[in-house]
Amino acid sequence: MMFAPTHLSVFRVGRVRVGRVLLQALFVVAIFTTSLVSNGLAQRDEERPNIEDLLPETTVAFIQIADIRDFVEKAQNGAGMKLLEDEAVAPLYERVVEEGRKAYDKVQDDVGLSLEEMMSIPSGEMVLAVIAPRRKNPVFMGIMEVGEENEAADKAWGVIKDKAGAEGVAFEDEELESGVKVEKFMIDDQAVFKVKHKGLIVACTSEKVLNNFFTRWDGGAVKKVRPLSQNRKFITIMNRCRSDEDSPNDIAFFVDPISLIKSAGRGDMGMQTALALFPAIGLDSILGIGGSMILGEEDYEAIVHGHLLLSNPRKGVTKMIALKPDDYEPETWVPEKAYFYMTTSWDMPQMYDELRGIFDLTMEEGTFDNFVSERIDSEIEMSLEEDILTQLSGRISVSQIGVEPGKANSGSVIFGMGLNDIDESTEMIRKLMDFFNERFEAGFEESEYEGCTYWTFSDEAIDSRRSAQQKRRDERSKRRGDTDDEIRERTERRERRLATVRMPKPTFAIIGSTLVMSDSFEAFEQAVATYKGEIEPLRNSEEFVKMADQMTRLLGTDMPVALSYSNPKHQFEQLLDYGNADSTRDFLLSQSETSEFWGTVKGILDDHDLPPMDVLNKYVVPQGWFVTSDDTGYHMLWFQERLKLEDE
Repeated sequence: MMFAPTHLSVFRVGRVRVGRVLLQALFVVAIFTTSLVSNGLAQRDEERPNIEDLLPETTVAFIQIADIRDFVEKAQNGAGMKLLEDEAVAPLYERVVEEGRKAYDKVQDDVGLSLEEMMSIPSGEMVLAVIAPRRKNPVFMGIMEVGEENEAADKAWGVIKDKAGAEGVAFEDEELESGVKVEKFMIDDQAVFKVKHKGLIVACTSEKVLNNFFTRWDGGAVKKVRPLSQNRKFITIMNRCRSDEDSPNDIAFFVDPISLIKSAGRGDMGMQTALALFPAIGLDSILGIGGSMILGEEDYEAIVHGHLLLSNPRKGVTKMIALKPDDYEPETWVPEKAYFYMTTSWDMPQMYDELRGIFDLTMEEGTFDNFVSERIDSEIEMSLEEDILTQLSGRISVSQIGVEPGKANSGSVIFGMGLNDIDESTEMIRKLMDFFNERFEAGFEESEYEGCTYWTFSDEAIDSRRSAQQKRRDERSKRRGDTDDEIRERTERRERRLATVRMPKPTFAIIGSTLVMSDSFEAFEQAVATYKGEIEPLRNSEEFVKMADQMTRLLGTDMPVALSYSNPKHQFEQLLDYGNADSTRDFLLSQSETSEFWGTVKGILDDHDLPPMDVLNKYVVPQGWFVTSDDTGYHMLWFQERLKLEDE
């Protein structure tokens, strides 16, 4: 099943309704978190070499799950699974599972296996890899550990062969130079080789690469091609992302993007032309990207490492992204109930200089300054470099808060940019708003709120735009020949849908020393109230302070180049409000008449109450990630604290 031609009828899902597929996906997740572990953990063949010792150093993309059943077992001990097992949530979860099974039952005959059989196939390690042999097209390889005896895996392969044979695909038995017997078949003129060997199913699009794989397995050497474990880029990244011996990586990945693009672009003149520009703009200094995930390590439910490997010194694009270390305490306008917060700081002069250099290198000296002068400065009647960028401190922050309960998009984004001089910045922004009003009839109005200057669209401008949009829709409907009844019905459906969403009102303001931009005036009001001390700020939140302390301990520094924090409980509040809102139920009622999926969702919500917030709060764990910079590039660490119900 796992290496089947994707065009075979058994794997076509285009004819399956989207709703059924979504429910099926939910059900598969449920089965994965139960049946895999119930079948017992597979014992890895200790005599088999590590996969990185078998793959070639020319592997340019690689993702590995060390042991799928061990991974699922660890996930079962996490906060998410404990939430689903709570007596207030379990009936709702079981109903979703039931609906998922019903959806799958309708396609089981086409697939040929029950869900339990499907889930019993993987028993250990899983790997996907892309290999770029020198001067050849990319090679794809998939590896799945199934054990020596696996009836479901054998049955799945039989189903695939039957379906493929019915469409004219022929299978041939061959033997590699290493002595391993394989099955060969063709997919769109591409040969694929599949083998089951000592508990592994391996499929590969190159006979030579597959043969070298088993040559290394038997302890032999491959001339001129070292294993992936000796690739310097891979070693550097994995050393930064590898956990200690007591907590090995559950998931690992590695990508050599430039080598991957070069291999994929062989014979493509456009791609080759683009690759020739990479050194000039500095993209060739991106040496690799990789990371790892570890579940259940000490006090953490999950830890994720990520590393962007860069050449030293950096140049071009990688030097332009000049993140600076700083003390990233949240600004005083960020409310405690922000369920997402991210902040960083850029060296703005360096960014601008490097952008200028990239343009001038790819074209000719002076091109960038001439472009800015003629296309930007002359239009806004200000200097982008001297009047605008000099006012920006480089501090950039993004937060998300809830503003309108019961709406699908109740979360409003607030974007903040630090300013150097408030008075000069105010005049600069005022000139920009005048420019947009004159050139594009934007309709921005300047006002004062609680001592803060802000700009937003007037209600008249918003109403005018909505009326114009509705008029254009009606005109298109009439040109299509729609009747008045059809137009009226479509308009009513749209109004019911709009009743479930928040209508944005972009707002720009200066709060303290920050230019704040939001899609909601209510979010701006919350930010001002927080700044004035009427709402508790995020910087005083006990959960945020604890997360920052953990950052210092994990990374050994309190000066990262970027920081992020999220607290799902505030987001869950918004989701519960939306799920329980009358407008949402009205929308589901109207959609259920024509949609099987929405009808199923409506039935689930009609029969089961959503869990109360006090239940969800028991299982919510704040999360954070941080980025540091060193000579090898940027390193990211994301973590989620382990749930401790006994403390409740």
